[in-house]
Formats: sequence, structure tokens, C-alpha cells
Amino acid sequence: MKKIVLILLTIAVLAILSSYIFVPSKIKISAVATGHTSTVAAYRFLSDESNWEKWWPGAEPFSVNGINFYLNKKMFDIFELDLTDKNDTIKSYLQLLPGDKDSTGYNWFCEMDAGNNPINKWQRYFKATRIKKTFDHLLNSLKEKLEQEKILYGFTVKRVKVVDSVLLTIHSQFDHYPDEKEIDTMIRKLRKYITDLNGVEKNYPMLNVNPVGKNDYEAMVAIPTKWALPPSGSIGPKLVLKGGNLLETEIKGGPWTIRKAFEQFQNYRADFQILSPAIPYQQIITDRVKEMDTTKWITKLYYPVF
Repeated sequence: MKKIVLILLTIAVLAILSSYIFVPSKIKISAVATGHTSTVAAYRFLSDESNWEKWWPGAEPFSVNGINFYLNKKMFDIFELDLTDKNDTIKSYLQLLPGDKDSTGYNWFCEMDAGNNPINKWQRYFKATRIKKTFDHLLNSLKEKLEQEKILYGFTVKRVKVVDSVLLTIHSQFDHYPDEKEIDTMIRKLRKYITDLNGVEKNYPMLNVNPVGKNDYEAMVAIPTKWALPPSGSIGPKLVLKGGNLLETEIKGGPWTIRKAFEQFQNYRADFQILSPAIPYQQIITDRVKEMDTTKWITKLYYPVF
């Protein structure tokens, strides 16, 4: 019996001593990961709190493994989140570390007070171990999801070649952003012109709308034709380099969806530092006047690139 008591006392003494040797009074917890995503794109994505549910691994955003997180601050390259585990609230930080143009380092870290009580120190140590595993789990999910273009930008991008090198174009000025009926009027003018001159339409209409002042816009509509047609007033031919490089994506949705996708398309080009020699444009696949349900509109976006 005395021998058992002695062994237990020895274990207790060793546990107490080791708590002071191996468990510091301030426990630093950190997890790191590296993903193939530009840092600018990662920060822009995470700055919109509604995007967090797109990568969060738990059943609901900001809760995982019994730990709740609360996003407090968004700074230049770091996000401050309160971590709540039972009765403990700890400030944690998610930092973005720039890598190459298409890579980002992630560091999720916090510091926890272990105190001086040996029992509390071991309890805090095991809690810190669980928090570290949670950070690793979160970063693995974040890295994996942000490497997917569909999640990061809302669409996937392909590199294709220019196939239509002869266009017939028309330009119009507006004191507002042109609506679908006004764009359709421009398309019908081109189609009538092509028919009147016995031309042949080769592909879907193209559209670009650019701001030219505080409230003014210039719209250009183009239709690919088999051969160049002579100019007349605001209508004229345009030749483009066949075989040139294009970024292409396809989206479904109405005017707001198209404009937001265009913003993201421009972000994509900027994020990867891709140079462009010409203006981006839409290709209107769906007749937007005949199809009243905007969720059924199909539009392709193109960006000429080197």
C-alpha cells in the first residue's frame, strides 16, 4: 500500500514539475498553410463576411469543433477573431502572407494564458492542443476552397482563341446605362444592315458598355460576319486578329449578375497580372428581349489578353 502511495506521489510531483518545465505561462498557438491563390484575391474574398460560409468547414459559419469564432476587425493583411471555447474568450488572428503572384501564406495564431496552477496549466495545454488542431482544420479548408476559381470568383475561366476576325459594329451614346431594349435596338439595326447588303451573320452579338463621363455611357455592339461590309454612319466594319488569345467564362443571370461578373472578371485579370491589348466584351447568347426570365439568360464574357 505504501509503495502505491509513493508511486502516486512521485507521479504527482513529476506532473507538477513538468508543468513548469514544459508548459509556459503563455502558450502560443499557431497553424500555417500555403495556397495557390493571389494574396489580393484572398483578402478581397475574406473581406466580404458573406463569403466565409463558402469555405467554412463546419455546418454553419464561425463554429467548428465546439469552438465559436466572432470576426471583429479587418485590417490590411490580418483579420481579428474572438475565439470562444466554453468560458474562455481568446483573441485570434488570421494573417495573409504574400507569396508569388499566385500564392498566399496563411497564419492563424493566438496566445493563451496558462497561469501558474499546475492543474490549470495542463488543462490549458490540452485545450491549446485542441485549438491548434482546429486552426489546422480551418486553414486546410480555406486553402483548398480558395484554390477553386468557382468559389473565389464565381465562375471558371478558360483560355481560348479568337475565331471571328471580321465584325460589323455600331456605337451609341447614352446619358444612362443602356437597358436591354436599347441594346436590342442596336442589334436589330446591325442585323437589318447585314440583310440589306446580303451579308452573312456568323455568330452571336457582342456588347461592350463603357462609362465616358460622370453619368454618360458609350455602347458598342458587334456582330461577326463572313466578310467585311462597307461603313454607313454609325455602322462600320472592324477587323481583329484571328487566333489571338482570350479569357472566356460563361454565366447565367440578369443585368446585376452580368455586371458583378464583369467586375470579378477584371479582378481575375488583375490578380494574375495578365496584360490586355483590347477592351473586354460580352457575347449575348440568349435573346434578352424575348426571354423575360433573367435567370435563364446565358452570357459569355471575353477578355483579350497577350
